[in-house]
Amino acid sequence: MQIKRIPVTILTGFLGSGKTTLLNRVLQEAHGKRIAVIENEFGEVSIDDALLQETTQPIMKVSNGCLCCTVNGDLVKTLEDLIKRRSEYDYVVIETTGVANPAPVVQTFLINEDINDAFEIDAVITLVDAKHLELHIESKECKEQIAFADVVILNKVDLVDSAEIAEVEDKIRVLNKHATIYKTERSALGLDSVLDQKAFSDLSSVTEEHECNHAVGGCEHDHDHDHAHDHDHNHAHDHDHANHLHVHNHDEDVQSVGFELAGSVDSGRFNKWFGELIRIDGDNLYRCKGILSVEGKTDRVIVQAVHRVTETTKGVAWGDDKRILKLVFIGKNLNRDALLTGLKNCLV
Repeated sequence: MQIKRIPVTILTGFLGSGKTTLLNRVLQEAHGKRIAVIENEFGEVSIDDALLQETTQPIMKVSNGCLCCTVNGDLVKTLEDLIKRRSEYDYVVIETTGVANPAPVVQTFLINEDINDAFEIDAVITLVDAKHLELHIESKECKEQIAFADVVILNKVDLVDSAEIAEVEDKIRVLNKHATIYKTERSALGLDSVLDQKAFSDLSSVTEEHECNHAVGGCEHDHDHDHAHDHDHNHAHDHDHANHLHVHNHDEDVQSVGFELAGSVDSGRFNKWFGELIRIDGDNLYRCKGILSVEGKTDRVIVQAVHRVTETTKGVAWGDDKRILKLVFIGKNLNRDALLTGLKNCLV
């Protein structure tokens, strides 16, 4: 019998965005989870672990440089140690340094077989400082942190007015059209919006808009991603939903593009096209995620890619649901028309 993989939340965000404050809330709340924390610091003196309030949860430090730079060493060793201690916890939270690129951290879980067998990424959570984003938004690290996010926590909204909040949201949406955004003060957010997001395994709403106005500390409507696809897409879907998921501000180099198409793909054609895409343009493709209907397969196929590292896993059965493909591409200088043409050429 296969052992249940342990979920991992990757907590990222630029310096001063409120990551340690959120982590303290996670550790102190009475949620009943046993959470192992991997605390990354960049610098000669360890500070963040001292800022964490007293907790009975195991905390493991990776202080010898940034995780994204030492990912093949310290992080792997730490995770291997956690595998040996898996009876002590049932959830892992990784807090990266404020200048970390999330990509190598995510890749570690995709390319290392032992780690992939033991852990599964639940979500990438990115905190954004609503007051000071303007100071960091042009940095490569800040853009990548937002682009990779499944959930963006727009923190410190009490320090800005409504017009400034709207402006910051627009900047986030340029970089990531598909992440859920929560607005918070002092990182105050219910854990059901942080843990157990299943963003890497439940992609049923991957191309849906998140235009709801999330209240401070929570969402104003029910984010139930387990809807069993009762809604019937009777419209032909010969068009793609990217028409509704338009890219804001074409001058920006980082963007997200989403597609939803009816039908199934030919596995040979898709593998050839997608393999060529990441071979040629993998440096610019920060992340791709989605669901495929593959001809001849009864189950959904979940696709994840980080630059040139890809993973496909089996999802739930299609049953009587209408077969579609839903894919989101996040990266630099994406050619929307070429991506759409390539996908259509893979359809049966």
